[in-house]
Amino acid sequence: MSMSSVTSEAVLFFDDRGIVKSMLYSDFEAILDGMVGVPEFADSEMRGAFCMVDGRLQVVAMVLFLIDFGEDGMADTTWNVPLRHLAEHGGPGPDMGAGPIRLACRSQCPVAWHQEQLWDPAMKPGANDFVHVRDTLRERGRKMGLYVDESAPPPAPTPPVVGGAAAGGQAIPTVKPAQEARQMEQERVRLARTIKELRLRIQTLENGHKEEVGQLRYAQQQKEEILSTQLEKVLMQFKTLKSQNEALKEQNVSLKEQVGSLHHSLEEQARKQDSQGSEIEILTEQYRMALAQRLEEERARLTEQMHAKELDVLDREEKISALEQELREARREQIKMANSGAQKLLEKLQALGLNFIAFHPGAGHVSISAQEISDYMQNPLAFAARKCLVTEEHYRAWLRHYENPVCQVGDANGQICGKRVIRVDVPNQFKPGMSDRNANRCPNCRSDVAIENVLKFK
Repeated sequence: MSMSSVTSEAVLFFDDRGIVKSMLYSDFEAILDGMVGVPEFADSEMRGAFCMVDGRLQVVAMVLFLIDFGEDGMADTTWNVPLRHLAEHGGPGPDMGAGPIRLACRSQCPVAWHQEQLWDPAMKPGANDFVHVRDTLRERGRKMGLYVDESAPPPAPTPPVVGGAAAGGQAIPTVKPAQEARQMEQERVRLARTIKELRLRIQTLENGHKEEVGQLRYAQQQKEEILSTQLEKVLMQFKTLKSQNEALKEQNVSLKEQVGSLHHSLEEQARKQDSQGSEIEILTEQYRMALAQRLEEERARLTEQMHAKELDVLDREEKISALEQELREARREQIKMANSGAQKLLEKLQALGLNFIAFHPGAGHVSISAQEISDYMQNPLAFAARKCLVTEEHYRAWLRHYENPVCQVGDANGQICGKRVIRVDVPNQFKPGMSDRNANRCPNCRSDVAIENVLKFK
């Protein structure tokens, strides 16, 4: 191996202000092994850049990764991203002085299940992460201890990175045809590199936009489910109060019937005892007044009972909600205590390099850490739904559509149409009630040649 092909390895860390820390890869390995910590990174997720640098302090490969640090500033012991492998198999990136670099980021990750542990660079004018990395390595490379080939010729002027400041205009000298051809070839290569860099930037922006849209849809679905649950509780309370009100009305009608029967009986007795004088009439009137007063008191008592029961229903709902919360906390504590031994074993296995991977339609190969194993085993579909940025109900509906893409429109007999529809392969693009029916074919699935041709082609 020639001296010019010798490369060094460096790790740079970013925050909102730019690059805040730089070190050799050997120092970063000491942090991963738990030998030292980084107090200024305590309790935060940091963006890092693993760089392979040649003898002229020019980047030849780069991996943009994410890593968590605990409250004590120690790195996450379950972190296992193969930086060197990703750097060797990364896709084409911008030219940082030594030709197009090999780049691995979220938008182009050579190993699918490590995609979520990577991040996309900013390539805006004045805030270009590639420019920051290039300038930092030039300024700190020797102080960091990177290998520098003193015999190597000085680097050629670095072409502007996409998003950076453009070079000013220059006078065009008179050149010979051979030189013109050489310059045209160089210009063609430069334009090809610029186009690749622009494509990378566009793909990065599209991925960021899709992720933001997915997060917004997921938040909206959660809000709708919460409102739906609250509406169901209110409707249930209304039904309960309505049934109690009906019962009280029936009781009131029964009392009125009893009063009417007593009145009729008293009138009959009064007609029979007219001859007995006015004393009986007075007693009858007194009894009637006492009965009317009793009826009024009974009506007031029943009204108070109805209001008391309404308040009691509301108080019971609050108590039930509190007890359910306590039950969930007790169950979580019990599960945590029961799984502590298994959790330690899983963490030991993961520390030995084992990786837990599961496949779910729509989510693909999902990497599961030791801390997430318990949640995954309790509800794998809910875990996959979170990875797809949809709710569990939405994911289950999409999964039924994905496994059997047929029209769900029902006829008068309750039978579904059953005709084939175009399958939606991405969960957060699936719309229940729209994606699983042929809007222009139902009812009765009228003939649609365009849809039939698409389904035959698929």
